[in-house]
Amino acid sequence: MSIMKVLFVTWDGPQVNYLETLFLPIFSRLATMGFQFHVLQFTWASANRFAQSRKACEEAGFSYEAVRIMRWPRSLGALMTAVLGTRRLHAAIREQAIDIIMPRSTLPGLMVLLRAKSVNCHVVFDADGLPLDERVEFTPQSSSGFAYRFQRDIEAEVVRRADAVIVRTNKAADILISRAGPNVNRKKFQIVSNGRDPESFKTLDRTLRAPLRERMNVGITSPLVVYVGSLGGKYCFAEMLQLFIIIHARRQDARLWVLTGSPKEAEDEIAKYVGLDAVTDVRTVTPSEVPTYLGCADLGLALIQQGFSMQAVSAVKLGEYFLCGVPVVATTGVGDSDLISKDVGFLVSEMNTSQIEAAASWFVDTVLPAREIYRLRCREFGLLNYSLDASVDAYARVLRSLRA
Repeated sequence: MSIMKVLFVTWDGPQVNYLETLFLPIFSRLATMGFQFHVLQFTWASANRFAQSRKACEEAGFSYEAVRIMRWPRSLGALMTAVLGTRRLHAAIREQAIDIIMPRSTLPGLMVLLRAKSVNCHVVFDADGLPLDERVEFTPQSSSGFAYRFQRDIEAEVVRRADAVIVRTNKAADILISRAGPNVNRKKFQIVSNGRDPESFKTLDRTLRAPLRERMNVGITSPLVVYVGSLGGKYCFAEMLQLFIIIHARRQDARLWVLTGSPKEAEDEIAKYVGLDAVTDVRTVTPSEVPTYLGCADLGLALIQQGFSMQAVSAVKLGEYFLCGVPVVATTGVGDSDLISKDVGFLVSEMNTSQIEAAASWFVDTVLPAREIYRLRCREFGLLNYSLDASVDAYARVLRSLRA
């Protein structure tokens, strides 16, 4: 079997660890199927973060190169980085004898367009969500501004030119097709879930949960609520705290863990509620530690602000919660969250008091008395919908079609 070489081009902020936690496990599996990966990451992270990413890639058997994104002037700096980055893109294609380029998001897509005539590679556009629309909805960026309109044109052109397009939901495919025009064939789209490794994210029995709970001063029978991920913007952290406060009012032994790369932001919000800090633990943990913390939990929080762009996302944390046997409180209209039934989760359609109270009652009155049953149901649901195998199979179908 001949080896096909794939160049993954990604554009990431300093807090993002999707490369290590999401993509490398997928690429490692694909490497056993005859695909060799090389990573070109554009980011404004620290040198230490560069080193961590490089180490993770090299340990997985992949080459890695980082290029620093210019942050000033803000929009122009990013555009200049993308234009100048085409040199590094072209060099990597030549040096590694690349067969397939996989740009993730719009500006890496621009680099591919700028070098389209000078390279002879297949292109797989990994359109992870609708990041341009997300910035309009959750940041001050305007939909009528030049930056948005320019990048929307780039997005549509990459969709038209790509041999295949990877999306996270059916709705994302519908939106991208409508923007790119009627000549775009639906068959070039492949839906891929953000799968996690079920051997890492798994349920823990009582004997394995007890030691960590004890170190964190949480009783083995105390209700433990957890939130893992970013804060601010689209994430409804204040509403998640309100939900926990209602749970704690009914179960005084309930505790909340917040696992985030922005602990100061979490602590500032928690400080607005009298006494909440005494029953909450905020910490930053390594990706390898996350499964153990989640395996100890009884409820996972995933409240995200609804919006047009949210139809196209697949929240990574949902797969992590379910595979660890943790039922969730999530938001309707975010990705494919409507697949979640009350057998494994509770969906909130509006961020109002009555729905938050209903979610708290569901957890206290329905989940806790049948916690072990929910643990098994959630694990099964996670394996069916969020497993690493499903993600690998979807990527493999795309790459194999190009090999053929």
